[in-house]
Amino acid sequence: MSSPIQSSRPLRAACLVLIVLGLLAAVYALALRVKAEASAHAVEIVVDYNEAVALTGAEGVPLTRVLKDFKAAGATAVALQEETLNTLEAQGEITFGARPAAQFSSIWAPQDQVFSVETPGNMDTLTFVYDGLKRGYPEANLLDQRPFRILVRGDRDEVADIGLGLAAGKVQFIRRNGLRVVARMHGSPVLNEKSLAASVEQVARVLGQRGVSWEMPANTVVAQPETQRGIVIFDGDTIPGYRALIPDLAQQLSQLGLVYGAVEFNKQKGDAALGKTLDGQLVRVHSISREELATLVPAEAVGRFGLAVKDRNIRVLYARIPPVVGKTSRIESAMSYITAIKKEMEKGGFTVSETKQAHPFARLNLPPIALAMLFAGAGAALFLWIVSVLPAEWPRPWVTVGLVLLALGVLKSFALAFVNPDLGRMGFGITAAVAFPLLALTWAYREMQRLMTAGIRLWPAVRALLITTGITVLGGLLIAAMLADGRYLVKVNAFVGVKAALAAPLLLFGLLLVSDGLARAGESVSAWWARLTTNLKGFFNQPLYLWGIIVAGIALVVVGLMIARSGNDGGVGVSELELRIRALLDQILIARPRTKEFLLGHPLFLLGMAAAMRNLRPLAMILLLGGAIGQVDVLNTFCHAHTPVLLSLLRVVNGLWLGVIIGVVAILILFSRKPATVKTKVEA
Repeated sequence: MSSPIQSSRPLRAACLVLIVLGLLAAVYALALRVKAEASAHAVEIVVDYNEAVALTGAEGVPLTRVLKDFKAAGATAVALQEETLNTLEAQGEITFGARPAAQFSSIWAPQDQVFSVETPGNMDTLTFVYDGLKRGYPEANLLDQRPFRILVRGDRDEVADIGLGLAAGKVQFIRRNGLRVVARMHGSPVLNEKSLAASVEQVARVLGQRGVSWEMPANTVVAQPETQRGIVIFDGDTIPGYRALIPDLAQQLSQLGLVYGAVEFNKQKGDAALGKTLDGQLVRVHSISREELATLVPAEAVGRFGLAVKDRNIRVLYARIPPVVGKTSRIESAMSYITAIKKEMEKGGFTVSETKQAHPFARLNLPPIALAMLFAGAGAALFLWIVSVLPAEWPRPWVTVGLVLLALGVLKSFALAFVNPDLGRMGFGITAAVAFPLLALTWAYREMQRLMTAGIRLWPAVRALLITTGITVLGGLLIAAMLADGRYLVKVNAFVGVKAALAAPLLLFGLLLVSDGLARAGESVSAWWARLTTNLKGFFNQPLYLWGIIVAGIALVVVGLMIARSGNDGGVGVSELELRIRALLDQILIARPRTKEFLLGHPLFLLGMAAAMRNLRPLAMILLLGGAIGQVDVLNTFCHAHTPVLLSLLRVVNGLWLGVIIGVVAILILFSRKPATVKTKVEA
């Protein structure tokens, strides 16, 4: 006996209610995120102390003038490296070399390796060295023979690389010339908990930060007094204290009012762990190496800095000085370069100021209940897509099972929101990234069928693209709301499902097209299933032709490149020509649209609708599948949480109107002529 039939309408209604609740939660979360993103608009332009010294030698001018010129050009801070025995020797402030242990000390064995540190009558420097060594090296291996020398037992090369601290005299000199100091901590190869704490404390004390906390309450955007912050960048490829002492380092930085400057693309060991331990309360730093600067003209480098600040939430620009270009002197070239960077920042609406220092974003503490609603909305969207593909009338047990599964999904949403929100962000973020493009494209597929033989009309095609993109954008905003967390804004955490979110909708929608898997009006479940399996068997039983293999291969290459270049760290590089085009679009449009949208996806979508209006169904389906690339790329835009959400929205809008223009022109060129009619003769 067959099961009684029941409408799936209650399931559809429940899914829609959950999606609406999720979107309402998204409005709340996005309001907090936009407010937080607007809270940190101060940008630091940092020049290197050693490069400033090099300019004095090259131009024959005093360091005071160079620093004052940098300030007048727009620089706000100088990066000052922690001293080591190597740097002090290079500056001529000390000499150090091997000595027999028995020559100066009876407490060390004759075979011990010992070297002495001496200064040309400068007691202050010797005291600085002794105090610095005591912080990072066992005191039992030091012998104080001031004012003549300090004896050190151990490996000379290892000790010579120990960070001795910031030179207070240099810090004061930089400040007297109107610039802030960004500390470059060198660390030590022989750190322990005590020596690490002492090293950080010395930097904080010299910067005048000791005992002051700058931590902001949740959701506040009020700037803290600038005397409460100092930025610290770590030299080398390893963060001091990695691995075991990262929690201690984070605690020291927070307690002493120091802000960690995370250098973009530097891949320092311990960077991710320190960022997570600090809960994203850091500033991101962008720098262009001197080697790379030699391959760029200054305008290109300035554009790079502008994109880093605008697109990736960078707030500290470590501006290495490029080589001289043209007939200007090195100092004139350097000042023009810094001035251009400042103007680029101000043109983007950011602040470069003596009084406003770069600082972390305001904390974002999204309530778990709001996060649960976002998760539930994402899950309901995928459920709604499945229901929308199936026939409207189901066997009664199916409806019951569907409601139970939906309820379990809601319970899972709440459990993850309260217990493991990051796992929920990943899982339900991928769900939203798959579901909303599928909902949008499935609606477009129905619209394409409705427009068959309608005759070429531009507005219905454009309207279909606008509605389809609007549905996709709702999913993007849901994901952007899930990522409303400070750790995601500064890329301490990243949405890891970008590539899966690109591939899955394309694969599922392609399967839907080749199977003609959308249920028809009044179709039963058994009839739908029989039709779907028959279509799939027919598709896979088709003979292979050379042209089909070539087309499929090209399609796979295109999709493969798209996926490889996606994500927060694309695996495929970008050509020089494309970089120049991107820079030009950024200058003209503020937010550069994504190439795959306006050059490929959106025009193909419009051409697909036009082909449907001409009743060219196979061609229309192929073009619509190509148009799906634009939709998954639209959603992908919102998966990059380190890009401000309003900028992502503008990027989508720019891609949409440009894609419409290109698509309409293509329609007019390819489909403007009326189809030929076949004339027949009627014989009497």
